[in-house]
Amino acid sequence: MTQPKQPPPGVETAPQGPVVPLQEAATRLNKDPRTVIRAIKAGEIRGGAMPRPERLRWYVYAAELPTAAPVAAPAPAADAVVEDLRAQVVSLSEANRLLIAAQQELLDADRATNDAAEKYRAVARSYLDALAQFMTPGHLGDLADL
Repeated sequence: MTQPKQPPPGVETAPQGPVVPLQEAATRLNKDPRTVIRAIKAGEIRGGAMPRPERLRWYVYAAELPTAAPVAAPAPAADAVVEDLRAQVVSLSEANRLLIAAQQELLDADRATNDAAEKYRAVARSYLDALAQFMTPGHLGDLADL
């Protein structure tokens, strides 16, 4: 088994309080992790490196970092909220107009279907009358010959 990698001289290897991993510290300081390591080595930031078999695990003391303030979304301006609501009202009004027009088209289609059905029934009655005249003899006396 290989010996753990050791930090440079002067860098502590056992934390003495709450620490933050290197990547998080770099993010909170808004710096590159290599810059944070250089600052630890130079003694500008309190931190250290724990020996590990393959590489060092760098850390920074939490007290050295600015507090992580939660990023709150800015409250929308009152004018923006009012404009959003106006846009919604316009959109919903247009949707209502489209629904009313579609309902009217359905009623018109129903009326047209009923008109077509009535015309079909009239043609069928005419056809039945014509068929009856064709099949019925012209004089009732002709029926006796059958």
